[in-house]
Amino acid sequence: MKRLWIGILVLAVILASGIWLTLRFSRIHKPVEEHLQQAAEAARDGNWQKATALAENARAEWMKYRRLIAATTDHEPLEQAQYLLDQLQVYAQAQRTTEFCALCVRLASLAAAMEETQQVSWWNLLSDVCPGRTAPACRGRNGSR
Repeated sequence: MKRLWIGILVLAVILASGIWLTLRFSRIHKPVEEHLQQAAEAARDGNWQKATALAENARAEWMKYRRLIAATTDHEPLEQAQYLLDQLQVYAQAQRTTEFCALCVRLASLAAAMEETQQVSWWNLLSDVCPGRTAPACRGRNGSR
């Protein structure tokens, strides 16, 4: 009977930590996404001081939680985001509006996609069953995997 309660406690802790991470990731990615969208708008308006400051705020917010993200997420989008943030600084220094705005939009959509993958949903749970595919596409045309 003691083992049963220990098992239930372990499962409850795992469930609680999963729910906490889900809530935490939306708090991490939303400000980054908003800062990048505002930076793109400021760069389009020609306000490079504001655009650079907003891009730095997004970078600082990202770097603050980088270890938590790295511990719980796939590393490929994390490394891609890091590379794009570095590239964003170069475009900001060169004041290349088109490239800067395009990169801000790309990073914002990457942050939104990373947030979406961390949300609890049935297709995220089933994506581990069918690696490399999304869950609705797990079955082929003939019904096989």
